[in-house]
Amino acid sequence: MKNLIFFFCAMVFLAAQAQALQVEAEGRAPGDQKTAREQALADALREAVRKGTGVNVLASTGVANFALDFDRIMSSAFGHVKNYEVLSSGLGGDQFYRVKVRADVEKGSPDATNALALRELMIRKGAPRVAIRIRERLPESDGNASLQHVLEESARDLQFFVVDPSSAADFIIEGDISMKYLGRETLNGSPPQHAFAAMGALRAVRCDTGEIMAVDNLTGKDPVGGSAFAKEASVREALDKVARPKGNPESIPTILSKILARWVTETDLGAMKRLEFTGISSEDFQGIKAALSGTDKVSAVWPREFDSQGISVLDVETRLDNIALGQEVATATASRAKIDRSTENLISFKVTSTNR
Repeated sequence: MKNLIFFFCAMVFLAAQAQALQVEAEGRAPGDQKTAREQALADALREAVRKGTGVNVLASTGVANFALDFDRIMSSAFGHVKNYEVLSSGLGGDQFYRVKVRADVEKGSPDATNALALRELMIRKGAPRVAIRIRERLPESDGNASLQHVLEESARDLQFFVVDPSSAADFIIEGDISMKYLGRETLNGSPPQHAFAAMGALRAVRCDTGEIMAVDNLTGKDPVGGSAFAKEASVREALDKVARPKGNPESIPTILSKILARWVTETDLGAMKRLEFTGISSEDFQGIKAALSGTDKVSAVWPREFDSQGISVLDVETRLDNIALGQEVATATASRAKIDRSTENLISFKVTSTNR
């Protein structure tokens, strides 16, 4: 019996493999953009889908601005990409960030909201810890209507590890929302429904660096309708539409898809570490940038801010741990820069003046 089950599973696996086509593809993005890595990986996966299936992910998702909606492209691609590995990545001399992948792709689902594929992806890669803290001013509801509840349920459905805001987290979603009841209206020719106007904003913050990595402005959305039933029961439905792109109840909330794109990118391309320097000279700052750019296991360096009287910032893509990265910085500055504080993705340095 065990042999029969093994044979059946093997045949299913081989059949799935036979349907998949292995391709190599490259994506790129301007290196001066904050989300260059995410955009380049999304572009590589999009190109892999095109090569392997002929499906145009851009057309199927209706994305007009790739640089803003790269996360939707990535999410859609995972409906076709069954497995992939990164062959190379890094910032080139032309200041374009490139990613080359080898991927197994199949027709799969053309739906840009293939939640099943994303859940499987998160299970394979391990889930980030996400805390959610939303301030809400809502019309009378049944007590279960809450944007925070909508986002928490969506995050758990995608296999994110949702934690309390007071606990340690990788990302926190913060924001506020106000809703006003407009009465019963006929929206887009449909039967009369309860209508609400919503406004507010959400932002996703990387907890250890304080980086605001995504913002979703809810202000200015068209009035959203709830069900034709009681006003209190329709608030939840209206909130669900506010949280998702174009009000599609099957889509992934934008703020969650941005976090997912960042997490996948960090897992596949190496950690992005932020280096902060207090009181550093221009010469030392440029020297560190040059030294790290030529260091093994450092594939990209982005100068983000320079202030000789305050804090200067470099973002570094690296597979070095913090101690090894700190040693590289110390060498580049003749030990004038020393680690003052260190977390998983943030290293703060104090710099001794060269005039001493």
